[in-house]
Amino acid sequence: MFQILIVDDEHIEREGIKRLIHKYNLPLAVLEAENGEEALEMLASHPIDIVLTDIKMPFMDGLTLCERARAQFPELKIIIFSAYGEFEYAQRAIHYQISSYLLKPIDVSDFQRAFQEVIALCHKDQEQEKEEMFLEILHAAQASPLLSRKLDLIGLDFSQMSVQLILIDYSSSVFDVEHDLLPERLQAVIHVPFDYVNMNESQSLVCVRWSHTVRKEEPQSLGSRLKASIADAYNATFTMVISRLIYAGDELVPEFKHMENVLDYKFFFHESTVRYTDESQGQEEIAGTIPKLMETLYWHLEVKDQFGLRQGVELFFKTIDGSGQHSAIYVKYTCTELAKKIWEMAGHTDVHAFKSIVEAIFGCKSLAELKAQIQLVLSLLDGAATDVHNPEFSKKVIKDIRKLIEDNYASDISLQWIAEKVFLTQTYVSYLFKREVGQTFVKYLTMIRMHKAEELLRETHLTIADISQQVGYMNTSYFCKTFKQYHGQSPAKFREGTG
Repeated sequence: MFQILIVDDEHIEREGIKRLIHKYNLPLAVLEAENGEEALEMLASHPIDIVLTDIKMPFMDGLTLCERARAQFPELKIIIFSAYGEFEYAQRAIHYQISSYLLKPIDVSDFQRAFQEVIALCHKDQEQEKEEMFLEILHAAQASPLLSRKLDLIGLDFSQMSVQLILIDYSSSVFDVEHDLLPERLQAVIHVPFDYVNMNESQSLVCVRWSHTVRKEEPQSLGSRLKASIADAYNATFTMVISRLIYAGDELVPEFKHMENVLDYKFFFHESTVRYTDESQGQEEIAGTIPKLMETLYWHLEVKDQFGLRQGVELFFKTIDGSGQHSAIYVKYTCTELAKKIWEMAGHTDVHAFKSIVEAIFGCKSLAELKAQIQLVLSLLDGAATDVHNPEFSKKVIKDIRKLIEDNYASDISLQWIAEKVFLTQTYVSYLFKREVGQTFVKYLTMIRMHKAEELLRETHLTIADISQQVGYMNTSYFCKTFKQYHGQSPAKFREGTG
C-alpha cells in the first residue's frame, strides 16, 4: 500500500479522484490538502509516495508546489491534473520531472494508464530500497541495534520462517546487461518465496524463505538443482556458495562472512561448482572435485605460489572431511603424491629420507594428524620463499594494481587480467588486495568507476549513456542502478543537484 496526497482547492474534485481510486481498487491510502502550502506541511510529516495536484490554487499554485517538493523529496512521484493544457505549463512540468499530466475533466483510460505507471515506479523503488537495506544488513561490521526494525521493513520474520542465502559469483561481468536471466531460472527451481539482489556486475545474492515445516531434504538438494538450471544462462563459469539454514536475524552477518570466506576458494575450481558453509551438505558434488582440486594445487606449487598452495591444502582437507566418501588409503596416497612433489620442489633428493615421510603419512591415525604431517612437509619450502612475502614487494604489487585499474577502468577488466599483468596467481592477488586495500577487487573497481562517473556528471555535458560507456558499463540502465546504489540517487538527479 502506497500513500497518495491529493491537492486541490475544490472538494468535489478531490472526492472524484478518491472515487476512481476506490473503483479501480488501487493500492493507495489517500491524504488530502487544499493548497500547496498545506501540501508541503503534510509532505514533511507523512511518508507520501505520490502527489496528485491541481495547478491553479490559492496561497501556492501547483507548479510552485512541484518545484519545492521535488527539491525536498527527490524520489516523490508527481502527477498534475488541471484544466489548463497550455504549452508553458507542460514545459515547466517536464522540468520538475512530472510523471503524468492529466487534463480535466479526467479521461478514465488516461487516469488508469497514469496510475498504473506511477504505481509500477513505486513498486520498483520499494524493491530497490529493500535490496539496499538487505545488503546494508549483511555488510554491517556487527549486528545493528536497529536490526529488528530493518528486518521488519524487508519482511523477514524469523518467527515464521528460516532463510537460506545463496551467493552466485561469475567469472566475468555477466550482469552488465539489459535483462538479467537469473531470476527466471531461479523461479523454475525455487518453489517458495525468495528475494533476488544483484550485488555487482559478477555477483548476485538469493535469500530463500523456508517455512519452519519444510522437509530438510528441500534446502539440502537446492544446490544441484540450481546449478543445472542456471548452467547455460550466461557464457561463463560460476561458483555458488550456499548457506546453512538461518533461524535468527543476528545469524545473518556471521553466516554471510562465512560464505565470503568459502568463496575465496573459487580459484581452485575451473568449472562451475557449488560449495556449502555446512560441510556435511553436497557430499556427492564435493567428492568429485578432488582430482581437479589437486591439479590446481600442483599448479600453485609449480609457479611457487606458497600462499595459494597452503590455501589449497586447507581446502583439500576441508573437502575430505566434509565429503566422508574417500577411503583412508586414497587420501594417504594423494597426500603422498603431494608430499613427493613438495619434496622435489624444495630440492631434496634423498630417497631414504623421503621414505620416512611416506611411512609417517601412512602411519597417521586421524585426518588431523595427516594434515599436521603435510603442513610439516610444506615447511620444507620456507627456505625457498619468493618475494611475495616481502612487504616492499607487496606494496609495489598493490601500487601496480591500482595503476592498472586507474588506467583501464573503462574496459571489461577482471581479477584474472590483473593477475596476469602482475605475474601472480588470482588466488594470491585476491588475498593480497583484500589484505592491503581492505576491500575486494570488485568493490574497489566499482568505487573507482563511481567516482569517475561523479566527476563526468559534475564537470561535463556528456549524456548519461556516454558516461556509462566511459566508466566501463556497456548497459546504461545497469549503470544507473549501480550509481543509485552507490550514491543514493540516480545520475540525472545527481547532475541536477550539482548544476
